[in-house]
Amino acid sequence: MESVSAVNQTLPISSDETEKFTVYSAAVHKVVVMVNAGIIGLVQLMNKQNSSLLEINKTEFLCFYIFVFFYVVLRVREAVDTRLRPGLVPKLVGHTSHMFGALAALVLVSVFCTTFAFVLLLLWFLWLSLVAYDTFNAIKLFYSESGAGLPQSSPV
Repeated sequence: MESVSAVNQTLPISSDETEKFTVYSAAVHKVVVMVNAGIIGLVQLMNKQNSSLLEINKTEFLCFYIFVFFYVVLRVREAVDTRLRPGLVPKLVGHTSHMFGALAALVLVSVFCTTFAFVLLLLWFLWLSLVAYDTFNAIKLFYSESGAGLPQSSPV
């Protein structure tokens, strides 16, 4: 199966590869939503014990809401793009949505334990590095196989 990118170049995408990414992405989204829901439940328990928790950490909660907003927008975009146009762009949007969802969880974890949030942030950067490497490797592979890229000058 082939799809067409924004610059009208064909991107060879196997149906099996798209299905594998869809399953992977759905699993990651389930984990992100469950972790965020669990941390919100913990915030509610802590808020009953300490009523000033929300007032003290207004900045963290605002950051959480912003990250969740970006996560939801990118998640919807990924779902639409995967159905309409499978390829590299939906994967990049999917990975970006995963990163924003994980950052939202990190912000809420930092409310309770800054040290643990710092350790998780280091793991998040490792995950970001691996995703960026994989994405750039796929782009490099696409351009090396298709012969696209810089225009070739004719020998005169």
